[in-house]
Amino acid sequence: MPSDEPTDINPAQTIAALRKRIIELENLVEDRAQMLRLVLDHIPLSVFWKDRQLAYLGANQHFADDASLASPDDLIGKTDYQMPWVEQAELYRSDDMRVMESGESVLNYEEPQSQADGSTIWVRTSKVPLRDTNGHVVGILGMYEDITNAKHSEEERIRLQEEIIRVQAAAIDELSTPLIPLSPSVVAIPLIGSIDTRRAQQVLETLLTGISQSSAEYAILDITGVPVVDTQVANALIHAATAVKLLGAQVILTGIRPEVAQTLVSLGMQFDRLVTRSTLQSGIAYARERGAL
Repeated sequence: MPSDEPTDINPAQTIAALRKRIIELENLVEDRAQMLRLVLDHIPLSVFWKDRQLAYLGANQHFADDASLASPDDLIGKTDYQMPWVEQAELYRSDDMRVMESGESVLNYEEPQSQADGSTIWVRTSKVPLRDTNGHVVGILGMYEDITNAKHSEEERIRLQEEIIRVQAAAIDELSTPLIPLSPSVVAIPLIGSIDTRRAQQVLETLLTGISQSSAEYAILDITGVPVVDTQVANALIHAATAVKLLGAQVILTGIRPEVAQTLVSLGMQFDRLVTRSTLQSGIAYARERGAL
């Protein structure tokens, strides 16, 4: 049976206590939300999250700044088609869909991002699937950092490295094909090492330039330091002799070792366009006998 004794419970006090507790909880939630916002706004990354339809649910202030919006709240409900980077919208959304459909994160990849001022920056992006308490993918969380300066620095470093390699290669080429003026009428090129197609062309260019600039009458090509003389090398020498003759000069080929002579004979090469001597000294003597030295 119900008790007839009066109860101490005061409905008004209970409601007041509940209201006070609700306010305390709301304040706690607000404090935690502000702390989360503070953390998000101070990390050196642009952070955003979207729903399954790829509409923005939120972001930090860095991301809002990138989007030229005053507050992250201004992003809510918008899509990439309404952002300054509309040019990359399809690219971004394709990545988003891949992450949501696979349920797997995509980390640290580089992509361009158009800005409101018309410029384009480079960002390093990571995207992870957002899941509810049941593990279902309900959206996507993304973050990126601006790597434009670092990328430009890397591109400049690569450019400088390539320039250094080019200068070094040019210096090596020049040293490997030195043009030595022995007199106003005689130049010499001592060749050392293997001769491939590129180097043969370089020898020809050096030789023709030197003769043209000096008006030399004789060009001594010394092949003492060339380890192998094959058809390619022999053809290059004959080609050089023919080109030199067109400039009114004559090639003196020196350094013809016995094994080289046998090779040239076996190849059936015709050297009637140039003078051959066994040593550099004898080649110089030939030019001297003709009053060129």
